[in-house]
This record gives sequence, structure tokens and C-alpha cells, in this order.
Amino acid sequence: MKKMLAVLAILLVVTSVVFAAGASESATKKQLMGVVTPSADHGFTAESIRHCEAQVKALALEHGFDYRFMTAGESGEQSNAVETILGMKPSVMVLWPVTGDELRSSAQSVMEAGVPLIVYDRFIEGLVPTAEISGDNVAIGVGAGKYFNEYFKADLAKGQVNYLEFKGDSSTVPMERTNGFLSTASKNFNLVQSFVTNWSQQTAMEQMESFLNTKSKAEIESIKAIWTHDDEIVFGIVEALKNYNGSAKINIRLINGVSAGEGFMKLFDNSGLTGIDFMTYTFSPSMVRDAVDLGWKVMQGEKLEKSYKVPTEMIDKTNYKTYMQGDLYKTRYSL
Repeated sequence: MKKMLAVLAILLVVTSVVFAAGASESATKKQLMGVVTPSADHGFTAESIRHCEAQVKALALEHGFDYRFMTAGESGEQSNAVETILGMKPSVMVLWPVTGDELRSSAQSVMEAGVPLIVYDRFIEGLVPTAEISGDNVAIGVGAGKYFNEYFKADLAKGQVNYLEFKGDSSTVPMERTNGFLSTASKNFNLVQSFVTNWSQQTAMEQMESFLNTKSKAEIESIKAIWTHDDEIVFGIVEALKNYNGSAKINIRLINGVSAGEGFMKLFDNSGLTGIDFMTYTFSPSMVRDAVDLGWKVMQGEKLEKSYKVPTEMIDKTNYKTYMQGDLYKTRYSL
């Protein structure tokens, strides 16, 4: 009997030690934030990636959680990155898809695993994640339409105003911007031709050069405005216009961008072109920090709204100097 009691006592001690060790391990295990973004080495996307990683590192250092940050240039690689992090049992996943629809399966896997999912910038149609966050692309288009209306008020009263459109790509972002523009722009604006640039300055330049070199003098001279989806696109168009030495007169009076970066601010000072005004909308790479902040809020147990829109501001020659002194511009170039 004494031997049996001794064995039971030993078992109780061992069990207690094992339980205590397990409880200790559970208590000390850190939360993990997973972040998957596109990859890039220049331009808006590269700036955004730097801001994203900087915010993750800063929050992890401040609050003591772990993170896994992965970039990928293609949807297939992004899917692999998502699956890799999912295997680490993260507390939350922040996903910036290369292309929304192609990440549907991986995003669904995250949700089925019970992991909160924050989707940034490019949404996945039909998927309802924990939260979505992006710049206000519709507001950009709506505001641009109103700006164009006011700028060409006298011309529109007389008849049609011809314009060209240079889109980013075929994702939800350009669709929202174009739909917003069409919802407010006067019906007297006549779209002569639309181009898909894939957000490339070089492609935009080549497309504009092709238009100038292949269209008739009358067609070229009829264009009064250019509506674009990004500052980089504008830079390509400006180069094409500066290089043009054909017989047609350039009658373009307004070109818009989206981003309000340092390069666009220089156009206000000296674009190298005469008679053309410029306007852009804020769409800062630093706003991706807000997506990371939402991830941290989820880790704290906060309940999120389903959709967040980062406000945008119109910038033109009347207010660009004030904008450059503000917090948004300074944060963008803080890295």
C-alpha cells in the first residue's frame, strides 16, 4: 500500500510539473502577425512596402509580438507566402494582394482557419474578410470629375471637350476611379481613347508618343484634357509631350495624377511645358501603415468595421506648398 501511495505521489508531482510547464509555455508564447505584400524595388509600391515593414517592426518592438513579413511579385508566390505563414498559426493576417481574384483561395484558407484577415488596397470580389482598407478611389474619381467640370466650365457650355484616359490596370482600383469620374464629369466630356498602362511611366510615354505620331493633326489638336490614374503615368505623358516635334499644336490644358508625390510637386514649379495645368490627389504609400494598425487592433481583441477608406485631398498649384509642409507629406518621406 505504501509503495502504491508513493507511486501515486510521484505521478502527481510529474503531472503537476508537466502541466505547469505547458501553462508557462502557453503564457509566454507571443502573438504573431503575418503580413504579405507585393514586391517592388521602385515607385509607389516599393515606397509602400518600406512603410509597411517599418510599421510592423515599430509595433512589434513596442508591444512585444512576433511577426513574419513576406513579399512576392506574383499571385502564385503570394499564395505560397500566405500558406507558409498560416502554418505558423498567426493571430492575424494582413494581405495586400498582387491581384485580388487570384488570391481568393488562399484568403479563404486564412478565414477558414479562424485567423482574422485584413485586406489592403486590392480587394477580392465576393470575399468578406475581417476588414478591408484602401485609399478612397471612388472619391478620387468623383473629385476629379468635379474639378474637370469647373476647370472647363466655359468650354463645356459651348459643347464637347475631348479627353484621353490613361488607366492603371484592370483591377478594382482603376475601375473605382473611372466610375467615380464618370459619375460627376459632365456628359459633354468626350473620351477619344483609353489606354491601360499597368502603372508604368515608360508604357504611358510610349502610348502617348504613339497617339501623337499616328493620329491626324485635327485629332491631336482636339484633345484638351488627360485623365490619368497615377502620377507615374503623368511623368511618361509629360516626357512624350516634351519630345513631340510634329506639326500639330498641343491644346491640352489640364492633366491630373494620383499620389501627390515629390516628383509631381516639381511639375508645379517647372514642368517644361507651357499652357498646361496639373492637379493630383493624395494617395500616400504611408497609408499602408493603417492596415498594419488594424492588424494590431485585432490582436488586442478590438472589433473592426468591415470597410475603411483613407481620405484623399486635391492638390494643385494653389495649395501644393501648404501640403508639402503638412504631416502627410512629411510622414511619406520620413524613411
